[in-house]
Amino acid sequence: MKHLSQLLFLLLASLLASCSEDAPQVDLQDVTTPFLPAADDTSEEAQMRRAFYQDYGSFLLFNDTLQHRLLGTDVNGDPHYFTEVLDLPYEIGMSTASNTHYTYTLLADTPSRRTAMQYVRDYLLPHFSGVLMPYSWLLVDQIQRENLGNISSPYAAAGQRAVVVACHLLPQLTDAQRAQFTAQVINIIIGRLVTDNAAAFTDFLTVSQAYYDGTFTAPSTTAENTALLNAAGFICRGQSYGTDVNGLYPSPSLDLSAFARLVVANSEETLQKRYEQYPLVLKKCTLMRQILKSLGYVE
Repeated sequence: MKHLSQLLFLLLASLLASCSEDAPQVDLQDVTTPFLPAADDTSEEAQMRRAFYQDYGSFLLFNDTLQHRLLGTDVNGDPHYFTEVLDLPYEIGMSTASNTHYTYTLLADTPSRRTAMQYVRDYLLPHFSGVLMPYSWLLVDQIQRENLGNISSPYAAAGQRAVVVACHLLPQLTDAQRAQFTAQVINIIIGRLVTDNAAAFTDFLTVSQAYYDGTFTAPSTTAENTALLNAAGFICRGQSYGTDVNGLYPSPSLDLSAFARLVVANSEETLQKRYEQYPLVLKKCTLMRQILKSLGYVE
């Protein structure tokens, strides 16, 4: 029995050693960022991406596949790859999968990618600095967003690690249309950048702190519901499973996002006229504008 145990142990050890030798080895010490091109990539696109990062401190991407590296071969001699794809909704510490999924049509060639880069450089980057500068920019032809069966094609989308901009319209836009398109893109991404820096908005959040995620008796009309929200210092409804609901105050993240979009899209004068009967809304508009400016947003 003793000899049999020793034989089984040696056989198991031999199998483990064989698997260890044949299995591809992953270099856990590799700290090279997948957001930059490979060191040996000397293409025009790679040079463009390196220069962008060096000039602005933000990564430039044209593909949501961040890495696709050959690790070796398996026991059958077939190639074994390590692939990493940008998951836009993913957040650090996230424990459940998002219901929102994005797919992209990529820009076709280097000239179209250069045009997209120049657009971001000239029209979007001047508005962002400091902690509001996105970690990376993914520039694509078109974006498709799917959430619980509902499909849309937004101009832009934002996550913790990237801002994605759909650039298919750029070649055909007039100057006036380009300005309008830029305003819409900024409006889409600013809310995400603000919620990522929520700790800086303590004074803003204090104004309506007592109401967040609370309920009130829902009135019979949306107009009456809006008036009650405005009186409490809110400009958006609360949500249940992603749907706006009357009689529900918003969460802090919804409140931050709504006010950020509001103030970047409207002048102080416009907002003063619109909300002159609601001093708490005006107070939060002022605070939002001041904090955005202190964080690096440029109007």
